[in-house]
This record gives sequence, structure tokens and C-alpha cells, in this order.
Amino acid sequence: MQLGLSFVAGLIATSALVFAAPAPGVSEAIEIPLEKRSSLLHADSNVIDFQKVAAHVTSLRNKYQGTLNNFKVNTGAEHPLRRELPEELKKRATGTVALTDESEQLWHGNVVFGGQTIPIDFDTGSADLVVNRDAYTPGSSSTNTGRAWTAAYGDGTTARGTVYTDSFSIAGISASKVAIGRATTDFLNDANNQGIAGMSFPALSQFGSQYPPFFDSLINQKKVDQSVFTFTLKAGSGSTLFLGGVSGGSPSYSNVDTSNGFWQIPGRVNGISFESIQDTGTTVIVAPNSDAANLCNNVGGSTFTQDGSTYCAYTCSRPPKVSFTFGSFTKALSSATTSFGQTNDGRCVLSVIGGDVGVNAWVTGDSWLQNVRATFNRSTRQVGFTSQ
Repeated sequence: MQLGLSFVAGLIATSALVFAAPAPGVSEAIEIPLEKRSSLLHADSNVIDFQKVAAHVTSLRNKYQGTLNNFKVNTGAEHPLRRELPEELKKRATGTVALTDESEQLWHGNVVFGGQTIPIDFDTGSADLVVNRDAYTPGSSSTNTGRAWTAAYGDGTTARGTVYTDSFSIAGISASKVAIGRATTDFLNDANNQGIAGMSFPALSQFGSQYPPFFDSLINQKKVDQSVFTFTLKAGSGSTLFLGGVSGGSPSYSNVDTSNGFWQIPGRVNGISFESIQDTGTTVIVAPNSDAANLCNNVGGSTFTQDGSTYCAYTCSRPPKVSFTFGSFTKALSSATTSFGQTNDGRCVLSVIGGDVGVNAWVTGDSWLQNVRATFNRSTRQVGFTSQ
């Protein structure tokens, strides 16, 4: 497997949870090793499986349409980023949180609910924590809230379930009455991936203000020293989620409009201005089709379309420079993240693709995040970056 990809190829060996140095007092900062497996290529090949990419974009569309719907329920207003979808896409975009099937692996580590260890994905593009039916069995410490949730995922089917609260811990840090959505079926078919843990703002939650996202529960119960978490995502081993502090130097920050619910910041790429949602639950970078085509023209690539998405191909021996700027921080995509694979005829494909997910923003996923340490600060309402 060559390294011209934006994600890890092959399953990384499971690691034990590692504690960072404790902060003073009762709260702590903790570091959770993360794992990921690639899925957008044909098996044992550098060639992109475009059916898998299409499923990924569909899943992303479902997630964002769901979170936009949740925002309207919670605030009474349409989300300012909402863009009307074409009729043929509306029928496939009815979900409420980020869900996926066994064809797609995100960044996952372990959490514990009611004494039961659950491997779970951490997703900054959604807000709720939902798990497979068989991953969690309510027990004496749990409470059935009676609140229902529903969601759609990549292949167009639907998952639904009930919200419980239960004792919760992550790397030994515990909280009480944390919300967990237990599905009525197993919607994820991988032993290493049994749920989604949303880490966006509560305005995007389907569970409601009574049952906040898990990181909010840690903040509210003063279980972390700071209302901050840092993702360090690597195309290889060593990826981590650091809860309760800044990891890896002093970030260069951009302000977030938290009223929108997303980790959304303004940015520029090769001089093109855009709004960016920083989303660990997205493998590549997904821009509106017209923006993706403009960038491709900017870097001298050739566009092609498939399944409604826009792609940019270029000669692998002459990779373009794609440089992102957020606030005062500028970083070009590395050679390993500029492309996420190749076409059948051996051309490389830019990791910025065009896809209509119903938001007037770029969904800036792993192809960007694997170049930086990304710090998400709830107290100052900022996203910050340092180079890895």
C-alpha cells in the first residue's frame, strides 16, 4: 500500500488507554489512543472505490440534514448554512445523527457506560452519542428517559432507539447520568466500532437540553480541568484525542460562532474564501461542487463527475500545492494527504471533492486534520491549530 492517501490503510493494533499528567484538583486531562481503518479504496489497491465514496457522501448528507433539522427544533429557526437540496437528494437525506455501516471506519476509542466498555467513534460534526443495541445493556445504574431518537445512514436505511442515562467513564474519568442512545438494532457491523460520540454543540442534538453531549456532561460535572479537547490524527499509528487540555504547543485560534452549533470557522484555500466545518467524522474534504471545480482549475487539474460528485485528477508525479489558511495559521496539505487514491488509469485524485450535502460550507475532514493538531475550545469558542 502506497502512502499517497488521507487515511490509514489496515487496522492499527489496539492500544490500552493512556493517562496524561493529571491537572490539579478533582478534574484531569486525559489522552485516548484512536484507531482507524481505510475503506475508500478497493481491497489491496490504491484505486478508489467510487461506490464507497458515494456512500460516504450520502452518509454525510444524512448527518448534516439531520443536524440542521435538530437545530430548527432546538432554536425555532432555520440554520443559516442550510442549502436546499435537489428533490432526488431530499429523499435520501432524512437522518438525524452521523451513522455508518461496516464499510466505513472513523476515529474510535473506548468509553464505558454502566460498566460496559464500548469502542466508539468520536465525531465533531454531530452532537449525540448513539450505540448498537448489543453494545450496551441497560442495568441497575441506568434510567430509561422515554425519549426516542431516529437516524438514517449511508445505505438509506434507518436506525432508531431510546435515550438512557447511565454512569459513564473514559480513561478512568467518571461522570453520572450521561446520555446514551441505544438502538433497537445493530446498525454498525464491526466489533471495533459500536457507536458514534458527537462532540459538536448541543444546538445540534436530537436528545434535547436535558440530555447534553458527553463532553458537556464532563464539563458540567467539573470532571475535566478545561473545556477543551485536542485531536491529533495521523496517517499511521499515534492518533489521539486529548480531553481537558491543549496538546502539542500553543494553537493559532479562529473564533467560532457557537450559535450555529458547528465547529465552523472562516478560511481560505489557494485564495478561495469559504466557511469551514471542522469534522473528524469525514474522511476527505467535501466542498460544494462549484468550489471543488474552481479549486481544481486553480491547481491545474482536470475535473470529472461521478454519482453527482465532482473530482479533480492530476498527474501523480506533479502534485499540486493546496494551502489552507485559518486566521493567522497557514498549512499546505502534505504529499500523503493531497490525494486519497488513484483512478483506474493511474491518475491521482485530489482529496478535496465536490458533493452536495445541503450546507453552504466546506466539510473539512481528515485530509486536512491529519496535517495539524486541532484544538476545540468550548470556553473561548475557538478552534486552534498547530503543525504536527
